[in-house]
Formats: sequence, structure tokens, C-alpha cells
Amino acid sequence: MNQLLIVLASFALIPFLIRKRVKLSNTIFIVTLIISILTGIGIEGLGRTIFGIFTSINSLDTILTVALVGMLGSLMKQYGLLDQIVHTMLQIISNKKIIMMLIPSMIGVLVVPGGAVLSAPFINSLGEEMNITPPKRAAINLIFRHISMFLLPFSTALLFIKASIPEVNIYKVIGFTLPFIAGVIILGYWLYLKDAGNGKEVRSSGIGKNLLKLLVITLPIYVSVLINVVTGLPFFVSMLGSIIAVYFLSNKKGFFDALAKSFNLHTMLMVLSILILKDVILQLGGMLSLIKDLLGTVGSGIGIMLVFTLVSLFFGYITGYPTSALAITLPLLSMLDMNTNALHIYSYFLFAVSFVGYFYSPLHLCQVLTIGEMKVGTLELYKEYRLYAILQLLLIYGTTLLLLMLFA
Repeated sequence: MNQLLIVLASFALIPFLIRKRVKLSNTIFIVTLIISILTGIGIEGLGRTIFGIFTSINSLDTILTVALVGMLGSLMKQYGLLDQIVHTMLQIISNKKIIMMLIPSMIGVLVVPGGAVLSAPFINSLGEEMNITPPKRAAINLIFRHISMFLLPFSTALLFIKASIPEVNIYKVIGFTLPFIAGVIILGYWLYLKDAGNGKEVRSSGIGKNLLKLLVITLPIYVSVLINVVTGLPFFVSMLGSIIAVYFLSNKKGFFDALAKSFNLHTMLMVLSILILKDVILQLGGMLSLIKDLLGTVGSGIGIMLVFTLVSLFFGYITGYPTSALAITLPLLSMLDMNTNALHIYSYFLFAVSFVGYFYSPLHLCQVLTIGEMKVGTLELYKEYRLYAILQLLLIYGTTLLLLMLFA
């Protein structure tokens, strides 16, 4: 019980430190340091934990891949590939409702902090033309911007799941997320786009030529996945293929300087701090046993899901970062006795509910930047989310229970 109270009290410091303008990576590490000292792990134990991170292939793959994905996003923005992708889609698709869903989804492939700000100007402009209110524009941008993080194997959360539970196949986890993603797309369209006008009609032209162009200019996004699937190489090696693709698609002017400047140390430190926190949590046997006993008491199915939901929502909401909740829940999941399919289904469930806590957090950087671009108040956006948030949670529970019935 003492360990649990120490963890809760330590995490409660996060909003305070953020308000004091302490970077989130430093904040997470400070919290980890406090937990280590107060629970008896100590500085020496923390040092061994950090050393273990740097000697773990899965952890190094996660850290390096996230760094390279951030560099990829920065390079694609700098050399105008993002603008080219959007412009080409506009030449192919005349239905602006579809474009409103596709633009943030495509740009969301580039896993960069606050990446929703890249698509916000396009959504704001199209939404105004289609007479969509600013709060709805903000909701559209944020909902569809985050779809890709469930589908791409190099998204930070999926990499973190793989690093935490090596026996998990992240492509199988992605497969189990598909019903949820389909539901999110339907909900987003039904609640925010169904009744909107299409604005000024745009005629698509040269569809075949533009489809080929789109296939070429999006090569940096999907080539690394192809390399990983075909060769089985670690993701950080596969990501080099994406960087090389940007080089050949760019004008090459100052490329290597741009490559060096695109490295984001804070993003890499964020992932490192979360991985350290996860390994520290694994050493808190008293707390893990307590929660494991609670999970055993509630039985299976809905009971386990409710406990995991409360933990995930709390830690995701107060940190504004999806993997912080996973640092708590994945060690618990690895301790439970379940078959392979159930392990993958619950991995999807933990991913989804931790995402919900992060998505609605006032510290969520994509939300902060989007409402700034749309000139919308936080409360206005939360009012817009009322029905969506309820249906989103019901969708997570419904798809998880259905998957457990069919496959576990």
C-alpha cells in the first residue's frame, strides 16, 4: 500500500511541475527519481535500471525509432512534402468531407510532438468554407490526426508495448485495433461532418497521374514498414529507408544540415524517461502484488477492464502523454495468466484507454496547439466532445469484449 501511495503522490506532482515550465521529459524523470528514493530502490538501483535500458535491444530500438520518426516528420515538412501530399489529395478527391478526414490522418503519420498543428490550418480553412463551427473543426482535426498512431508499427505507444512485453506481436495488436478505428471514423463523420456542406465544389483532375504522384511522395511514410515486414530488420534500421527516400524526393539543398537540426533531443529523452519509469515500476513488487490481487478479486472481463481503465485514465490525463499510463499497466498485464490472443487483445485495450486519458488531458500538446489555431476555448472543445467521449469508451469496451469472445 505504501508503494502505491508513493506512486500516486509522486505523479500528482506532474501538473505542478508542468505549470512551472519543467519539460515533460525532466518531469517524468524527477517523478521516477522520487519514487526510486522513497520506495527503497535508491540511486544505485536507479542507475542499474538506466544501464539496463541501454543494454536492452527492444528499448534501444524504441528510443532510436522514435528519434528517427521525429526527424522524418521535420524533414518532410521542411522540404514541402507535406504540402505536396495535401495538394495532390485535393486533385484526386472532390469530396471535402473525405479530405477533412484524410488530411489530419495522413499528417498524423508523422509522429512529432504537437503534430496536429501541421494539419490545423488546412482543416480551419476548409471547415470555414463548409460552415463548420470552430469547436467542431478542432474536434475533427484532433480525432482524425490520432488515427495513425493505432495503425503504424513505429508509433511510440506500439513500440513501447513491444519493448515492455517482447512476446507481443505489434502487427497482431494493430489487427485487433481495426474495429475500434473503423468505429472512430464512423463516429467522427457522424458527429462532426455528416450535416456539413461541401463548400465550393472542386473537380478532380488527372486522377491516375496524381495517384501515382501520391504513391511516390508518400514513399517515406510506408517504405520503412515494407522493409520491416519483408526483412524483419529492427525498426530503427528500417526507418533509415524513409530518411533516404526523403533525400531523393527533396531538392537536396542543405539536406545533411537539415537532418542534423531535425534531431529532437527532448523527444528522445521523453521516451527514455518513460522506459526508465516502466522498469522502476516493475521493481515495486508490493504495489504490483496489491493491484494484481485486486485484479484477481474482480475476476475477468469487465472487472479487469474497469480497474485498468481507472488506472489508465488517471495517469494518461495528469501527464498528457499516452505511454506514461502504459508504464504502469503493461507490467501488470505481463503478470496475468492469459493465453496469447488474450494478451494481445488486452494490449490493444490498455493502449486505447490510456489514449483516452491522454487525448482529453489539458496537457495534450496537440489539443493546446489546435485550439490556439482555431481560436477556440478549452471548455468549448470539451462541450463538443461530450457525446463523442461516451461513445468512444463504449466502443473500446464493446470491441474488446467482442474480440475476447471471438479469439480468447
